[in-house]
Amino acid sequence: MRSSHKVGYLLTGCLIVPGTTFSAENEGESVFSTLTITDNAQAETNHPGSSADTYTRPGAYSSRTLNENLQSLDASLRSMAGTYTQIDPLQGTVNVNIRGMSGLGRVNTMVDGVTQTFYGMAPSSYHFGPSNSAGVLIDPNFLAEVDVSRGSSAGSQGVNALAGSANMRTIGIDDLVKEGRQTGVLSRFSVGDNGLGRTGMVAVAGKTDPFDNGGMLGALVGISGTRTYATYENGGGQSSKEFMGEDTNYMRQEPRSQLYKVDFNPDQYNHIEFAGRNYQNTFTRRDITSDDYYLRYNYSPLSELIDFNVLASTSRGNQNYQIESLYNFSNASTTNKSNAVDVSNTSRFTWASVDVEYLLGGKLMDTRYTRGFEQDNETDRNAFSPSGKQKIASLYTGLTLNKSIYQLDLNLNYTRSQVQGFKPACADNEKCFPQGEANLDLDDKALNPSVTLSAQVTPWLQPFVSWSRSSRAPNVQEVFFANEGGASMNPFLKPEKADTWQAGFNLNKEGLLSEQDSFHLKALAYESRIKDYINSESFFLCYDGSRCKDIDNSSGGFNANIYVNTTSPVTSRGYEIEAGYDIGYAYVNLTWSKQHTNQPTSIASSSTSFSYDDLSDLPDSYATLDVGGRMFDQKLVVGSLFKFTGKTKRLSTWPDENTNTMNKDEMPNIPTVIDLYSSYQLTDDVKLRLSVQNVTDKNYADALNRMNQNGMENEGSSSVTTTARGRTWVFGGEIRF
Repeated sequence: MRSSHKVGYLLTGCLIVPGTTFSAENEGESVFSTLTITDNAQAETNHPGSSADTYTRPGAYSSRTLNENLQSLDASLRSMAGTYTQIDPLQGTVNVNIRGMSGLGRVNTMVDGVTQTFYGMAPSSYHFGPSNSAGVLIDPNFLAEVDVSRGSSAGSQGVNALAGSANMRTIGIDDLVKEGRQTGVLSRFSVGDNGLGRTGMVAVAGKTDPFDNGGMLGALVGISGTRTYATYENGGGQSSKEFMGEDTNYMRQEPRSQLYKVDFNPDQYNHIEFAGRNYQNTFTRRDITSDDYYLRYNYSPLSELIDFNVLASTSRGNQNYQIESLYNFSNASTTNKSNAVDVSNTSRFTWASVDVEYLLGGKLMDTRYTRGFEQDNETDRNAFSPSGKQKIASLYTGLTLNKSIYQLDLNLNYTRSQVQGFKPACADNEKCFPQGEANLDLDDKALNPSVTLSAQVTPWLQPFVSWSRSSRAPNVQEVFFANEGGASMNPFLKPEKADTWQAGFNLNKEGLLSEQDSFHLKALAYESRIKDYINSESFFLCYDGSRCKDIDNSSGGFNANIYVNTTSPVTSRGYEIEAGYDIGYAYVNLTWSKQHTNQPTSIASSSTSFSYDDLSDLPDSYATLDVGGRMFDQKLVVGSLFKFTGKTKRLSTWPDENTNTMNKDEMPNIPTVIDLYSSYQLTDDVKLRLSVQNVTDKNYADALNRMNQNGMENEGSSSVTTTARGRTWVFGGEIRF
């Protein structure tokens, strides 16, 4: 019997048996599960910037409310424990990094639950190669919050997610329309000096009164625009033109975005939501568009056994390159299309004094990358935006059992991934399989379980421990990398697999030092062991036609960068802390992370090569301290952010001949950066904000910024490091009515 059939029968059986047993033992009576009520207003007061789930949900989970302190989306993500971003000023996207892992599949990055698959290729005016990386095209003005699960994710979020998942939620109708009203308006704006530019957003929403049968109709439309500049002064008074060269001429950007949502509830049991998001930008000599649409349906009748959900989505991203933006190419363009369907049902009931929550679902994804270009002396030996398609089909299930103080979470997903595309023929003197041109089809299967055990040992203490197995399929960009045509493609690339152990506790204590205060803490340790880690290595052509790493015993004119699986496991381990204390008139929040990894670098990441992906090692430690106070009946909030970054590394200029990877060089020490912020609730509808970023005007370079790699000299430049903005003032506000 095929393994897919076995898993299907197993999951079906798991659904039928609990439901049947429940019905038999409780025939003739209704048994309802325990109802838990959370005071959300109190949660927002006690956890500024964080949701209550951060400190009550077992496991490595964090949540942030966005647009609070005029911080960038990158800065907000970097303020979360174990979470960082890969900054690439040439891309215009957000690239989430979890515990040193980033990119398609290593982190499942979503917007409103829809997996994002955009892959950007940005040309550069003076760097040795273009910039290539996965990222999310998103307007931060439309975002409400972001949730991050590290180590493992339950349900569809854990499908093809090696290190975890991040979900960014956009504003909805209920975020605009106040209780008891039928219409609402939300406007956000900000303006900053030192090249930060200005941004503005207006969203309007409305909904009907409930129908007689409990139904409702609502709609939202929003528009947003931003203008930012690449020309600014760093903390040393140096203009960015001196270290970014002519790129500053092409890095001014004015993205425009639109957001649409329609909610229709025919009755109190059926809920339908349609949403669309459009993004347009001209940046680094390319015209970028992104269009995302989804349809969500929920059916939740008066039955504990049925909470049925369907999410269908389609996404399309385009990059059209302007004349002479790419060397030796003209009329160049890339397109990625992704269609997905996610279907699930959740049953909640009580059986034998155990509260049970059972999830069963399936997810299908079909993602295609295509390219077009004209080239002098056309050849298939180039690494410009590899084309191909990836299909992912998964069955997933989750079982949560609650009895007394104990909670047990059991999750399982079975995933089949297929990567398909065209491989050109290899030359007669190149040993290759298959030797001639062929359509490759990499077909892989994975069974990924996870288990989490937690206990509410006291009303304020909840320890937890977990183990999970996760996997990531090779992506199109790795399999069909083609700097030497078919001879640099790897039809035998295997998925990455990770085993992760985590142990920690949540602590929530009201009235710690006074009757009005609260203290919250999440602390944990983790270790991940990754097998078949994927990175690229350099190969030459031996005299017998095979690949070899010894240039002295090879023929000239051939140097393939091939993605391969490492023979030795990659290990990462670390500690993470999130804590908060609030006494009403004052608060303090702290996040701290410390980690170590031995993951190798990729030859293709080199700026002298193709700049595919980047060094993703997190700083050995980093922390954010948020201290503030509330005055005048809490209408005025004044606070300060202290951002600490430990030792960090960047890619070396040249590869290491002994290890066949890029060396990691120590970066200059990054000083503690201090931001000041304030907000004033002028009226019930108007809130004004003021921020001074890098208030001490420190001269430093951001960690994990692609443009801080070595070897990026510009002719006439006095620096090889792209340093961050110096002291910058930002004024903004939010209007709701």
